[in-house]
Formats: sequence, C-alpha cells, structure tokens
Amino acid sequence: MLSMEKKKVKQKIIPANYFSAETIQHMVLHNGQTKRYNKRSLDITLACKLTLTYGKYHLMMLHRQLAMSEERTSFQQAERTADLMNKMTVFHSSPTDFLHTQEQSTDESIDVYKEYKQLVAEYSDEHFEPAIVDQFCKTVYEDDEHFIFFKPFCNLYFSVYADALLRYQQGKIDYDEFCMQFQELSWMDGHRTPLDGKRLKMYIMSMREVVDWYKQLKNSNI
Repeated sequence: MLSMEKKKVKQKIIPANYFSAETIQHMVLHNGQTKRYNKRSLDITLACKLTLTYGKYHLMMLHRQLAMSEERTSFQQAERTADLMNKMTVFHSSPTDFLHTQEQSTDESIDVYKEYKQLVAEYSDEHFEPAIVDQFCKTVYEDDEHFIFFKPFCNLYFSVYADALLRYQQGKIDYDEFCMQFQELSWMDGHRTPLDGKRLKMYIMSMREVVDWYKQLKNSNI
C-alpha cells in the first residue's frame, strides 16, 4: 500500500514557475495600475480571444472545404488510416472517424460557424471588434507566409493555453492550475510534459504576432 502511494506521488505533475512575478502582474487587470501595465494586460486578453475565435474559424473552413470537395474516402482507405493511427498513437480511432459525407461536413461547418459567432459576440468590447475579428480571421487563414506556429497549433496547445489564461485572468483558476495547463501531451505514449522555455517563447512570439496584426487591421480601418 505504501509503495503504491509513493508511486502516485512520483507521478504527480508539479507546476513549473514559467512566469516571473512581473509577467504575472501583466496577466490580470488591476484597478489603478499604470497605463503600460494596463496595455500589456489588455494585449494578453486580446491574444487569448483571437486564438480561441480563430481556432473556430479555421475549423469551420476545413469542414467547408470537405463539403465542397469531390474526393471521397473509401471505407478501405478509412480502415487503413484508422489502423495506422492506432499503431502510432495512444488515442483509439475507428474507420468512421475518417468517413464524412458532404451533408455531414456541411452540418459541421454550420455548427462550428455558429460557435465562432457566439464567441465573437461573447468577447466583443472596444478592444475586440467583431468586424475587425472577421477580417483578421479571413486574412490569417489565407496567409501562407506568416503565422507559421499559430495556425497549426491554434486548435491544439494554443487553444488550451489561451483558455487557461482567460480563466486565470477571471479568477476562475489559481496559479498552480494555470501552470498545469502549460504542458504538452505526447500522441505517441500519452505522457504529459511541462512546456519548455523554447516552446513557451514560440507561443509568446505567436501571440505578439497576432495582436500586432489585429491592431494593424484596426488602424487601417480608422
């Protein structure tokens, strides 16, 4: 019994101190803070909102492309794909996961579009304008030269980090729980590892890029 308890302790993931005290101050809006701190806090909030809304937009467009595509996956192809995924990852896949009719793809595209519009309406304020957000999502989706980390990871790790940041800002989770979300999950063995400094830097750079692009679009519409 004691050995099992020790094993559980060893498996417990201890949150890493990813952020300095100064950075933490930027993450949450405080009454009476300086203009510089207030700007940084608002930028962090904007980056999170853009990540979560763009993720929905990107997914909606992928379903739309599937609905419009003339190519159809046969059941045999779906079986081979599912078998390969089951051998390579810890997540179970079935052939039906890779079979989509035009009607299914159309319905999924519409459903995700509704989720996207709901998020935009929920997040809307003077710093997050729906018309600019629509323009932002469209231009990012069509851009093949920039956002090289943001686009592929938007619906994976980046959306988890953004959601955790927003919940931490709103006081819904504490700092330890917030740090626990900044981890990566291996598709090969299911092992979770804390986000290392290099990948954290990549994430922060991507967030700065999308905020700068959003502001550039906003200024061009003034």
